[in-house]
This record gives sequence, C-alpha cells and structure tokens, in this order.
Amino acid sequence: MSRTMTVVAAEPATAPSVLSQHVTGPGKWGRMRDGVRRIPHDRAVLAVLAVLLVALAVLSVWNITESSAFQDDEGTYTSQAFSVLEDGRLAPYTYWYDHPPLGWIQLAFLVWLPQLLGLGGDTHIGAARMVIAPFFVATATLIYLIARRMEVRRPLAVVAAALFALSPLALTIGRQVYLDNIGVTWLLLAYYLVLSPRNALWHHIGAGIFFAVAVLSKETLAIFGPSLLLALLNRPTWTNRAFSVVGFLVVGGAALALYPLMALLRGEFFSGGGHVSLQDALVYQFLTRSGSGSIWEAGSSRAELLQGWLFYDRPLVVVGLVAAVLCLVQRRSMWIPVGIAFFSVPIVTGEGYLPAMYIIGILPFLALAVCCALNMAWGWLERVADQQTPSVRRAVRAAGAVTLAFVILVTVAPQWVGQNRTLLTHETNQDWSSALAWVEENIPRDDTVLAPYAMWQDLSASGWSDAWSVVATEKADLDPEFLNQHPEGADAIDWVVVGPFVESNIDQLGLTTAGEALENSVPVQTFGGWSIHRVLND
Repeated sequence: MSRTMTVVAAEPATAPSVLSQHVTGPGKWGRMRDGVRRIPHDRAVLAVLAVLLVALAVLSVWNITESSAFQDDEGTYTSQAFSVLEDGRLAPYTYWYDHPPLGWIQLAFLVWLPQLLGLGGDTHIGAARMVIAPFFVATATLIYLIARRMEVRRPLAVVAAALFALSPLALTIGRQVYLDNIGVTWLLLAYYLVLSPRNALWHHIGAGIFFAVAVLSKETLAIFGPSLLLALLNRPTWTNRAFSVVGFLVVGGAALALYPLMALLRGEFFSGGGHVSLQDALVYQFLTRSGSGSIWEAGSSRAELLQGWLFYDRPLVVVGLVAAVLCLVQRRSMWIPVGIAFFSVPIVTGEGYLPAMYIIGILPFLALAVCCALNMAWGWLERVADQQTPSVRRAVRAAGAVTLAFVILVTVAPQWVGQNRTLLTHETNQDWSSALAWVEENIPRDDTVLAPYAMWQDLSASGWSDAWSVVATEKADLDPEFLNQHPEGADAIDWVVVGPFVESNIDQLGLTTAGEALENSVPVQTFGGWSIHRVLND
C-alpha cells in the first residue's frame, strides 16, 4: 500500500516534467509550443520592424526623382539595365569590363515594375531610382538586424538604422542609381549570416555567396573581405570551424570566379588587338586612369571630395570614426573598425581615382560603430545603476536617456535638418526635364545627337533609331564603333546636348570628337545648367 502510494505520490511530481520534455523537445509540436510562448515578445519585435520598415519605405522614395540631380553614372547604369532588359546585351555600346555586370543585371530584373506602375516621374532614370529604394530600405533594416545580433539593445539598434537612413549622405547618394547601393545590401546580408548565433554551415557558405554577389555588383566592396572573415573567425561558438571557413572561402571564391570566367569564354580575358579585355580594364582602373591626387594636397580632387562628404554629414563621419576605436574593446565588434580601416587606407594613402560614391560602402559601418559604442556606455551606466536603490537606479537611467537624446540633437540636428530639408523638398531636375522636352519636340529624329548619359536613356527611347543616332557623349571618342557608324567623325554630329559636367568631362577625358563638335556649335536653347547646341557643319 505504501509502495503504491509512493508511486502515485511521485507521479504528479515527475509526469509534468516528462510530458514537458516530450512536448517542448526538438520535435515539431515542441517548437510550435515554444513559438506560441514567444508571441508576446515577437509581437514587440515585429511592431518595431513594421514601424521601421514603413518609415524607411516613405523616406526612400520621398522626392526621389526631384532631388538630387541626375548624374551621368546613374544614366550609364540605367542604360545598361535597359539594354539587358530589352536587348539581352550587357550595354548599349561595347561592354569594356569597367565594372562586373551583376549590379545593373539586378536593376534590369526590377526596373520594369516601376515603369508598369507609372512610378519614377515617367522617366527611365527615375524608374531606376525607384528600384534603388528597396535596397535602401533593406540596407537600413539589415543594420538594425546586425546590431541586434551583436546584442545591442533594441532602442540603440533603431538608432543605428536611423543614423544611416537620416544621414544626408545616405539620403543623397544612397538613393541614386549607383552600383554601391546594390552591393552594400548584399554585403550586409553576408555579415548578418556570419553573425548568426546558429552553428549552421549553410549560413557561412551563404555568407560567402552573398559577399561574392556584393563584389560582383560593385568590385570596390571586396575591400571588406578581411573584416567579414574576421567576423566569421571571431564567432563565440563553433561546431565545424574548418568546414565553415573552407566553405565560406571556396564557395565565395567560386562565385567570384564567374566574372573572369565570363571574360575568358568571350575571348576577352587577355589584352589583344580588335577587342576589349578584362586585362586592359584592370590596367586602366588601377594604373593608367587619371588620379584624384593626394588627400594631403590642398585643392586636389581627393581633398575636395573629402570636404564634400564632410559638408553633407560631418557628425556621422567624425563620431563614427571615434566610436570605431572603442569597438576594438569588444571581440564581437572588432570587425567594424577593421572594415573601416581597410576602407579608409586607400583614401588616406592613395592618389588613384576616387569616385564620389565610394563613401556609400562605409556608412552602415559608421552607424554600427556609433550604436555599439553607445551600447557599451549604456552597459556601464546600468552596472553603476544596479548598485543603487531602485529610485536612484531609475533616475540614473532616465538621466542617461535624456543625455543621449540631447547629445544626438546637439551634434546631428544642426547639420542634418538643413541638408535633409533641402534634399526632401527642393526640385533640382526641372532644368533636366525642360531640356529633355525641348529636344524631343524640336530635333528631327534623323539627326545625330550627342547627349550626356544622364539624359541618354530617356532621349534614346523617344524615337531615335539606335544607340548611334543619339550617342552618349563619351562614346563618340571612346568606342571605336562610332567611326564605323559615322566615318565622317565629328561632322556627323548635328546637335550636342550639354549638361553640367559635359565640358569638364571633355577636358578630363580628352574627348576630341565631342570637343570638336561642341566647338563648332552655337547654343539655341538654355535651361539653367543644361543647354542644346546646334553644330554648324559645312
């Protein structure tokens, strides 16, 4: 009797434990129960993400086709995307390996959608900007998610996303049709997988693939390779470290090899007569291209470019660099200063060509550095507060929050508010639109027109027969096919559309054909920085 009672008495104490292990174990029903229990917590996370996404979506498209001004590089990638979409070719002119093509191939896959929906101000380049908007949103969201994976407190993770999204630099060049904006999203996705708390091999292999996609979208992002590898090696736990690292390197390397393989299969890997080559493109980009001078040389293009970046957003650049030093204290954040250091070395020590959009790659890292430093400071504050009475603890935390908000307002607001108000409210492409409309209405379709890339795609699609009827300004000199199509050279050109940077490009690139046509022309219409010139042919 007593033994039976003992068994019966023991069952209530042990049965729930056994049942619990059975139900909440690794099985499907256990995972479902765990999921139900997490719903209140997940709802809070989902609410934060939903608010963040809506705010980012609105910000990403607000006034996007009106400001900032359309640039030639944007027009180049737009035309190449439509060439892929409509003609199945990598470029409307000879593709010469200036960049890997994956960036504008992604544009081509998406650019038809804003056109279908009537977005982008009924222009091709505007539609391409609308395609960049989801990349902008994804980049800011990934900054938040990466910060959370680094165990940054949720409010500070939101601050990190906001520092990027509200930065005047990000709002200016981060929403333009630059390949960097596409590649950075893939780069951050690689970091997100590398920082995954799960010991899943496919996460690390996936990170290698996404890093390759980032580099094949914009080759300069390869400079973050050492930082990404460090983030992988610094994982706190491993189950198969050798397989993960080898998988990351081998699969990522194999994906990257597709680019030179493409050149090899096209017979354009090595330099040779009568064709472009990857070898010639690399020599041009790294050795023979006109440089930007030294950052230490007053008045050099590099020094002016740095001043321009600081003009738009000095707080994020300066504070982010200082915060990056603090990130060296923690093992889990060391990859941030390493990435910033590798990114900065070419700026500080180099004299080669430095493009204005190069800064795009580092903006997420600066935002993450700031939020990690704030997270460390907040952790120290909480440890101090935990030693006090509850009332003092609450007062210390409130004082810390107020101080943080005050510092952000004092350091950021004065520059950001003015810059962003201009960016989000002004119309800077009105002259571009007027010039385009005038050309479409007044120039016969059988005339040959030289036009900057910023307008080329929209002009080309308005009734001219092919890429050699409306010719991108640089191609009259740099693409040998021009002389095959127009053996008479500059005499074949009837009109020259001049944008804000056409004359400086003619000088810097030594464009003799374009220069001769412009010299023998007279302006017939002007719209601000844009003008249309009639060439006085004999």
